[in-house]
Amino acid sequence: PAHRWAERDPAAAARLTAARAVVTTLSEEYTVPAENLMQPDAVRRLSWSPPPGPVDADAISDALRGLGAREWQIGLVVPPLVRTWSEL
Repeated sequence: PAHRWAERDPAAAARLTAARAVVTTLSEEYTVPAENLMQPDAVRRLSWSPPPGPVDADAISDALRGLGAREWQIGLVVPPLVRTWSEL
């Protein structure tokens, strides 16, 4: 469960918090429900198991595609997510 991530993997918990903040901000900006902007399960899975190596837009985009995200969702979410995760 995501509420126990801080105990098991603090880095994953930080990524999840940051990713949720990105999705919430975009949701408000585009007046689209957060769950329509990006599936919560995809956000959790990506945060728990990000692509290996440095934060990279192509790798994150590919991972989201593999989780069923649509291209318009990826186009909106990936740039701010990469910026945010790069700062962690």
